[in-house]
Amino acid sequence: MATTAAGNSAWYKAKVKAVTSGDCVVVVSVAANAKSGVLPEKSITLSSLIAPRLARRGGVDEAFAWESREFLRKLCIGREITFRIDYTVPSINREFGTVFLGDKNVAMLVVSQGWAKVREQGQQKGEVSPFLAELLRLEEQAKQEGLGRWSKVPGAAEASIRNLPPSALGDASNFDAMGLLAKSKGVPMEALVEQVRDGSTLRIYLLPEFQFVQVFVAGIQSPQMGRRAAPETVVEPEVTVDSTNGDAPAEPRAPLTSAQRLAVSASAAETSADPFGPDAKFFTEMRVLNRDVRIVLEGVDKFSNLIGSVYYPDGESAKDWPLELVENGFAKYVEWSAHMMEEDAKRKLKSAELEAKKSRLRIWTNYVPPVSNSKAIHDQN
Repeated sequence: MATTAAGNSAWYKAKVKAVTSGDCVVVVSVAANAKSGVLPEKSITLSSLIAPRLARRGGVDEAFAWESREFLRKLCIGREITFRIDYTVPSINREFGTVFLGDKNVAMLVVSQGWAKVREQGQQKGEVSPFLAELLRLEEQAKQEGLGRWSKVPGAAEASIRNLPPSALGDASNFDAMGLLAKSKGVPMEALVEQVRDGSTLRIYLLPEFQFVQVFVAGIQSPQMGRRAAPETVVEPEVTVDSTNGDAPAEPRAPLTSAQRLAVSASAAETSADPFGPDAKFFTEMRVLNRDVRIVLEGVDKFSNLIGSVYYPDGESAKDWPLELVENGFAKYVEWSAHMMEEDAKRKLKSAELEAKKSRLRIWTNYVPPVSNSKAIHDQN
């Protein structure tokens, strides 16, 4: 059952952190009183719209799904918006709302270009955009003009479906990482960041092939995010019967008690994140998640993960995001991957780490310089 919010006229300001499909954005607070660090976020689906669905890993896109997502991503990512929740659907844990970019209604922009269709009425009364009439008018206009998903060009729908190669994550045999290194080492490659695993690890699409790979940033390492430990499989042995005499074993093992089950459950609990792990991840997400970036490949590991430098656009210039992480105390310099880099890049990272240590920024909050064993010259005999 839907819960309508039509009577609630509250509008909020936020910044778009991610665009997950052609009709859904993830936003974070930009309130003046918002605390620093990881900010509250909310997923908003545009009211009364249905965009084509992107493929999950190993699946197939609906026609025009990628173009639909790309239109909304390029329109909104990283920008401040104003939004209001129109209704919620608790059964699917989703909130539907109206989003404005400046004075432009985002849903109207999407529909006018043909990248989503309009749903006149949801399953429950109240599941409707307050701008439904105008959305329907714009949809009809887009259909007449053959825009977006309403294209009248023969074969356009089939051509819009991406041919996704197998993901390199979890199966190194799906990707010739060494071949890519031999061909592209030191050459900037276009990519799109789809996920941020932690502050210094990205999961990206290499474009235009849409090869999905994991990238470790060369020369640095951020605090880890923790992970869920693999659940321990507990086998309760059955009480077997000796076939020779029909007797049970002398000391059969009883089923686990409630206390034992609780202990097993506790052993499989999540491992906690390192200090500043979530902050480093959020710092990275706000700069590169769902952004176009350039990867300069430095090396690969045995699991076909790429190791490289990453740059993202900032106006007319390209920002060195790994250097920003170190400068802000969200990452440390690591030699195991830095040795692949040029000397000037290594020097910048080392210098940035030294300054962060001096200022005791974030991961260096409790940093204590090592005690020197050397003596002043005048004290030496």
